[in-house]
Amino acid sequence: MDLLDIAAPGERLCLLPLSRVHVEEPTWISEKVALLPPDALDGNTLRTVGWPERDFQQSVKGGGLVALEGDALHWVKSGATRIDLPRFFGSALLALSAEIDWDAFLLPESHEAHLEMLAAAMDKAERTMDLIRFENCRMGLPDVLPGRAGLLGDTGFCAGLFYAPEDHESYIIAGKILTHQLIAGIGLDLSGSPGVRPIGGGETGAVARHALRLYSEALEAATETSRFVQLLSLLEFLAAPDDYVPMKRAKRAIARQIARDRADYDAILQDFFYLTSEGGAAKGPKQGLRHNIVHLGKRLEDLADKEERQAIFQRLARYVGATIAQLRARADEDWSAIETLRAEGVARLGLTGDEAA
Repeated sequence: MDLLDIAAPGERLCLLPLSRVHVEEPTWISEKVALLPPDALDGNTLRTVGWPERDFQQSVKGGGLVALEGDALHWVKSGATRIDLPRFFGSALLALSAEIDWDAFLLPESHEAHLEMLAAAMDKAERTMDLIRFENCRMGLPDVLPGRAGLLGDTGFCAGLFYAPEDHESYIIAGKILTHQLIAGIGLDLSGSPGVRPIGGGETGAVARHALRLYSEALEAATETSRFVQLLSLLEFLAAPDDYVPMKRAKRAIARQIARDRADYDAILQDFFYLTSEGGAAKGPKQGLRHNIVHLGKRLEDLADKEERQAIFQRLARYVGATIAQLRARADEDWSAIETLRAEGVARLGLTGDEAA
């Protein structure tokens, strides 16, 4: 594995810590993203010449604070995290390319400018991690979710190493970016895990990438009620990414796309009725789950027992997962490809009259 092949001319190699994963050897997880086990590298590998603990120590030479200003002050703000090389390289690391202005990196306008560069690299890495979560994690089981790319273990800080091939030197910057992290379970075993295929660059691919980000957020939701509401919102987005449509139309669009046959189609529509706004007795309150959560302030945990909630999330994971999978298969195409797929579903399922509208 040659990490230098990751960065194209003009790009920088970036290493981001990744917690809550187990990997035993360097692994390519996509064409341009590699996952390295802890201690696979050290500060000499990429000639790390600047890192937070070093910057901090330089600011307190002689036992007292050194007056700093300008660029030196911005670098020392990363030093406040006290992240040292053994801690950084002792984490599993994601290796990817980063497009940054190297002069602006070396002479930052502010610490916040550094954090924006780091956040941009983290966001790029998360696009690959969204695919990892989609293919390897189960809805409602947060114990095996990997951490967010860039977050260094339980330090509460995000960090990233940026390497300039032409200078053969690298620097680590760090700071507060994320507001929370997962604590349940031990994470995901990616040893021997096959890589993920990057998503195509068409209009449908852009929708799929955003849908995967929303899917990851649902996986990481703090409560089952929040996860439920997020998944229904995701289905509405998948039904019509560029517009708002009422659930009556949204559920038909999804069902036409993923139903195996007419009986399955009817079952999906009936299930959506239950999940959203199913009516109750005459002049009585609606029984639909989302109606009770959004309009009456109830919790999913109070509306359905544990076994039923698990079944609900299995069905929702199917509706979302099957839809996203079809978007990924047509990621290089315009959204019209999905509209065609749904139109074909009308004929395939034998829908007529109002059902086909």
